[in-house]
Amino acid sequence: MSPFVIAIVAWFHIFFAVLWIGSAVLFFAVLGPAVSALSPQTRAEFMARFLPRMERFLNFVVPLLLVSGAALFVAMTWGDAPVLDTWSLSVALGGSLGLATYVFALMTLVPAGRRLSALIQGGGAQDELASAQRSLGRSSMIELVLMLLTLTAMVSAGFL
Repeated sequence: MSPFVIAIVAWFHIFFAVLWIGSAVLFFAVLGPAVSALSPQTRAEFMARFLPRMERFLNFVVPLLLVSGAALFVAMTWGDAPVLDTWSLSVALGGSLGLATYVFALMTLVPAGRRLSALIQGGGAQDELASAQRSLGRSSMIELVLMLLTLTAMVSAGFL
């Protein structure tokens, strides 16, 4: 396929990857510590506004990341016979980890965020809110580790 098409698809794939990983780093390294220092009421108000917007943002970004990754793979291997080499194995590992990370987020982060939002709106007890926030924080950290493993596999493919 044309190097120009590959470059365009690669740009979109990298752009969406940066958005996804950047949002996870922002949440885990900046917002999490900052929000935990707020008063319970202020923290609840922030999370009630932030979590639904973050979910909508990620529901847009992550599927486009996965689709652009699949399109990039097709564009880079178009017409070539399937070969099991270190590049294709590294890309397959990265793609599998990326998809697993997305599924993990859908199974843990989304329900934890929705639970926290429901507790906030329903006036949940402080211990319930704290437990939901801890659960969201743990899931966020696991997701970030999975993202970094995905990134490592994909970057490694560039050098194989």
